[in-house]
Amino acid sequence: MENGNNIKEVLEDEISKAIEDVSYTKEVANIKSLSRYKPEKVAQILYLFSTGVSQTTMVKKYGLDRRTIINTLVDYSDYKNRFRELGGKLSARNYVDLSSLTEDLTQALRDRVDSGDLEVTFRDLKDLSIAIANASREALTARGEASQITEERKVYTQEDYEQTKEAALKRIKDIRGEILDGD
Repeated sequence: MENGNNIKEVLEDEISKAIEDVSYTKEVANIKSLSRYKPEKVAQILYLFSTGVSQTTMVKKYGLDRRTIINTLVDYSDYKNRFRELGGKLSARNYVDLSSLTEDLTQALRDRVDSGDLEVTFRDLKDLSIAIANASREALTARGEASQITEERKVYTQEDYEQTKEAALKRIKDIRGEILDGD
């Protein structure tokens, strides 16, 4: 766990240095900035972003303003890849810790069920399952991987079909004509 704390400290240090850089740049240019006036809020946004928390979750769960989040992420766009890398490691470590805990809980549950002390239903595992799914999603998001894959289907109309059929028949006719002309 020491390594996990170390990664968190490195991430927080990187964020702090970035805030100092951006704050200094904004101060020299005499630009009002959240980085200058509320660096702790900027640090919170960047930390949450780095660990894979979505903007919507930042708004709903942490009460942050969406425009503030967007402006902050734009201001720190040069730093975001490094933050994501460190946050991804931290999120991955949390996911692995949760997976290990799941194994321990599952074994303890199995022992209690086998001894007759407990009768388990699927509902009992629901919260744990949700926590694992969320941790996995955050780890993938923090690493910049797709958090959702959507299928896109092209819809073809009768007109599209007729045009394709006409073009194919014309091409066949042209090829036949080339073959006959070549003989």
